[in-house]
Amino acid sequence: MAKSYLLKGDVNRPGRISVEKGMTLRQIVDELGGGMANGKAFKAMQIGGPSGGLVTAEQLDLPLDYKALAEWGCRRGDGVITVMDEDRCMVDAAYSFLRATQADFCGKCISCREGTKRMSELMGKLVECKADESDVGMMLELGEVVHMTAFCALGKGSGSTLRVAAMEFSDDFQNHIEGACPLCAKETRLPVAPGDGIPYDRKQVRIDPNKCKGCSRCSRACHAEAISGVLKSPYSIDQSKCVKCYTCIELCAFGAIEEVTIDG
Repeated sequence: MAKSYLLKGDVNRPGRISVEKGMTLRQIVDELGGGMANGKAFKAMQIGGPSGGLVTAEQLDLPLDYKALAEWGCRRGDGVITVMDEDRCMVDAAYSFLRATQADFCGKCISCREGTKRMSELMGKLVECKADESDVGMMLELGEVVHMTAFCALGKGSGSTLRVAAMEFSDDFQNHIEGACPLCAKETRLPVAPGDGIPYDRKQVRIDPNKCKGCSRCSRACHAEAISGVLKSPYSIDQSKCVKCYTCIELCAFGAIEEVTIDG
C-alpha cells in the first residue's frame, strides 16, 4: 500500500508524493523527485521531520522502511523527506532541524526541555564558528541523554540528525571549529527549512473511527494522556492535550491515525 509524503529540498520536482512499499530512497530522488536540481550531487536526506534521521549516499539503495533505517534515527514523523545537495553545510542543516525540534516540544520532561535548549545554544556557537571540539562532544552527549530519558519520540529523536551529521560529515564540523566554512561562505540560498511549512496550530492528529480497532496501543504510549477510549471501540484524541509528537501514528498497525490540516 502506498503512503503519502512531502518531498522537499534540492530536487527538480518537490511536492506531495506517493511511495509504494519497497521503493528505495534512490527511486524517491530520481523517479519521484526528478533527480537532483541544477545537476548537483546528492549529499544527504533527512527523513521524518525535525526529529527524524539523516541518511547519506551509502544508504540510497535501502527501501523506505523504518526497520531498515532505524540505525540512522529515521521515523515516519510528520511525513516529510528533505533532500540536500553537495553544497549544503550539514552544520547549518543540523542546526535548523534542532531548532525546529526545540520549538515544538511540549516541555513536560526536563531532559527534553532543558537538553534541547542547551544543544541549540551550543549548535548556535558552532554555526558562528565560535565552538570547539569539547562543545561538539557536549552536544552529542546531551543528545544521548535526551534520547534515553525523553518521554516521546519527538524528544528521543531530537539529536538524531546532529549525531549522524557529526559522524558522516565531520569535515563540515571541523571547518566550523577551525573558523571558516567554504560551503557557508558561498551559499546564497535560504537555509534548509524543516517540516512541511504548515503552522503548528493548523495541524491535528486524528483517529479514523472506521479504521481504529480499539487495541489501545496508542493510548498506552501517549505520554500526554491525550488519547482515550474503550477497548475494541474507536479511540479519540483530545486536541487540547495533543503535542503532535507522532508516536501514535508510528505505532498504529491499522493506519487509523493521521495528521490533517485544518482550514482557517
